[in-house]
Amino acid sequence: MIDLFHKTINKNRELDTNNKTVPILFKERVEEKGKELAFRHKDMGIYREVSWQEYWNQVEELCMGLLGLGLNRGDRVAIACSPRKEWFYADLAILCAGGVSCGIYCAYSPEETCYSLERIGAKFFIAENQEYLDKVLPSLNQFPYLLKIIVIDVKAPFIYQNHKLISFSDVQKLGRRRKTEEPNKFIQSIQQTHIEQPAFFVFTSGTTGLPKATIITHRNVVQSFFYSFGEIFQKFWTHEQRSVCCLDLANPLEKCISIYFPLIFDLKPHIGKGIEYLQETLFEVQPTFFHAIPRIWKKMAGQIVVGIENSSWFKKWCFHRSMKIGWYYMNIKWRSEKIPLIYKLLRLLAKQICFRHVLHQAGLLNTKYVLSFGAPLPPQIQRLWQVWGVDLINLFGTTEVVGIISSQRPGFPEPGNLGGPTTINEIRLGEDGELIVSGPGVFGGYWNDEEKTNEVIKDGWFYTGEVFERTNEGNLKYLGHKKDIVINSRGDKISPIVIENAIKSSPFIREVVVLVDDQKFPCALIEIEFNSVAEWAQMNKLLYTGFTSLMTHPDVKKLIEEEVIKGNQSLSEPEKVKKFKIIPRELRLEKGEITPLGMIKKDLIFNEFVDLAKEMFLSKEGETLQ
Repeated sequence: MIDLFHKTINKNRELDTNNKTVPILFKERVEEKGKELAFRHKDMGIYREVSWQEYWNQVEELCMGLLGLGLNRGDRVAIACSPRKEWFYADLAILCAGGVSCGIYCAYSPEETCYSLERIGAKFFIAENQEYLDKVLPSLNQFPYLLKIIVIDVKAPFIYQNHKLISFSDVQKLGRRRKTEEPNKFIQSIQQTHIEQPAFFVFTSGTTGLPKATIITHRNVVQSFFYSFGEIFQKFWTHEQRSVCCLDLANPLEKCISIYFPLIFDLKPHIGKGIEYLQETLFEVQPTFFHAIPRIWKKMAGQIVVGIENSSWFKKWCFHRSMKIGWYYMNIKWRSEKIPLIYKLLRLLAKQICFRHVLHQAGLLNTKYVLSFGAPLPPQIQRLWQVWGVDLINLFGTTEVVGIISSQRPGFPEPGNLGGPTTINEIRLGEDGELIVSGPGVFGGYWNDEEKTNEVIKDGWFYTGEVFERTNEGNLKYLGHKKDIVINSRGDKISPIVIENAIKSSPFIREVVVLVDDQKFPCALIEIEFNSVAEWAQMNKLLYTGFTSLMTHPDVKKLIEEEVIKGNQSLSEPEKVKKFKIIPRELRLEKGEITPLGMIKKDLIFNEFVDLAKEMFLSKEGETLQ
């Protein structure tokens, strides 16, 4: 019996976008805003402003240049570049030409980059600088269909001479010349775009195999992404917002928020120096809207907690007293009970004395809308930010369903669930709890892979492979990947992701890989949060020389053991971690152990540290895990 969980597509909804494409919305926005601010970007330590008219000029020149070089409708253009203004110009220029944009994650290895270019048959490759150029040049003969590699930053000494190389500025120069010859070509090209056409490709995470290129259409963006966000954050329609572009723009959510949102919402993106300078950017911009993946929320929270513990006795005293008030206040609010006036006043006092200073330094004092996405957010981390006064909400979406499938609503919701579905798409739960989706957000299939497409789309419904259950309040609670949920030898149904989130709440633990299989108890491979543990070690006067000596120190092992015990307190008995091992090094994005969205490739980690895993499962009789 299939549970028809949500069927609320509004058939009478009159979309203001009226089936318009992203380029048409861009054209209308420029006509409406003209010389008003479109976005800011940091250059030589100063935030430079770009008006909508300047934005239009830059996009037009690049689009005309690409058309002159041979870009045709439907051609794919890959972009490997950190967040910068040229990414904005390139993406819209490609779409205005009728092409398909495809972001290549900056952290991709040369092999992954070449695989991506080959998989989509890219006709052009836009590379930020020589670092990204070096990933593909040795394999250039592998891409006979690649006409040009367009390099943005050629300030550094350029050692290559190749007829396929051309600078970003030279393409725009070509565009300016062609513009004088065909002054109406750009607008004509925009008007020829259609809502059913692919807008961009997104590669899947690759946690379960080789990444697949998902086709995202203009309809997906306009009718699902815009309106699902507008439904959750209703004041986006009426109030100006200030945001920070901090994640790789190959990430579909970052791309849609930073490049496409301003076309319909009054959102002003700010491009800082890079993700490694995120704290600095947040402090400078003080955004009203901020979005980040769980790794960032966890890292920032850990830095705040450890920083407080290393401060003066008076600051620690104020912080701990404020936390007691905050926890009591929020627990009442999460239970939806009436909050006594005395605790409202005490909470206000705690905010003025302590929390407002913490949030100001974190750059989040002015935030009105804050969200976590991309991977499950540990509930304890969400609770911590809410106690400090950040209205952090958790949402769920997939690469294959554009926009928000389900989300908590603003208003300090109780952590531990993903809220209720939006009304844009139709949603139901299968007999086994698998989430199934239909509607305008469902992607256009996997590029050149009909077999894989047919495996996940059946009769117009997309089978996510993710398992959920409903709470008593009607919210969705995430249980993990369908293939990861395990029935142990005692018949207990165990979700590794639930256990991992409980243990990862510690500021001293970065990642957790839970191993269950058919054993009687869960075990865990743990990666320590090196910076937090190092500060703790210095505070406790522990001697160490590097990562290995730190993680093998008996006091550090005891610290992690105490943190695992704390995490176990929120778990049922069958879910409690009985044994753990600390991974002897940091996991690396460059080695493919972590996806760009911060998800762990568990099979790879298990194979890498299989000896540690087997050691944990040694029984008293010496039997080993098979």
